[in-house]
Amino acid sequence: MEFEPGIESELDLDQELAPGKRKLIEAALRLTAGGRSFATLGLRELAREAGLNPNTFYRHFDTLDALAREAVAWVSRRLRPMLRRERWLAAHDEPMSVPRRASAAFFAFALDNREAFLSALAEYHGTSPALREAVRANLNEVAAEMADDVVQLELMPALSRATIDEICTQIVLQLFHLSHEYIVNAVNREALVDYAERFIIRLFAGAIVLVQHDPAAPVAAS
Repeated sequence: MEFEPGIESELDLDQELAPGKRKLIEAALRLTAGGRSFATLGLRELAREAGLNPNTFYRHFDTLDALAREAVAWVSRRLRPMLRRERWLAAHDEPMSVPRRASAAFFAFALDNREAFLSALAEYHGTSPALREAVRANLNEVAAEMADDVVQLELMPALSRATIDEICTQIVLQLFHLSHEYIVNAVNREALVDYAERFIIRLFAGAIVLVQHDPAAPVAAS
């Protein structure tokens, strides 16, 4: 099994943002990590937090919503290749280790990017339709790439792609919401990784049982 080509390095993705743009995004994430909405930020407040002139904002963004969407996408562009690398490396070492290693990697990334995750969790049910959709769209991309890897690595050959897509969506949403507990409660972190591993295994195992016992259940294409 060879490592999946074309997965960009996290360093390259970090370098793609102009310095001013990145400072504004990081400042916005710090300010919203406590539960504030991006919509409540003032441009002067944001510029002061970023250490920039207020006029710098309009060199990079038209609106605060545009900044928020870019912030969500920026985090997603770093999260996704990291998860794919972890899944492929884990599958190469021991396929049964993929659920635990991928879950641990997801939570560790959330902790390292706590402001971004806490902001995204707040916006998931926030007042801005554009931001709610941005968060959901990026989570869907994470789930789609997870499904791609499950298929390409032949981890669940008995299941149809539609079933794998559905399960991966449930997994990503569950881990995303659990990330809040992982970030704020250090005592429970190992237990959360244990739970996430069991959750993933049970979803896939249950789907396989349904395929085996329900003739009408969708099966993988031969």
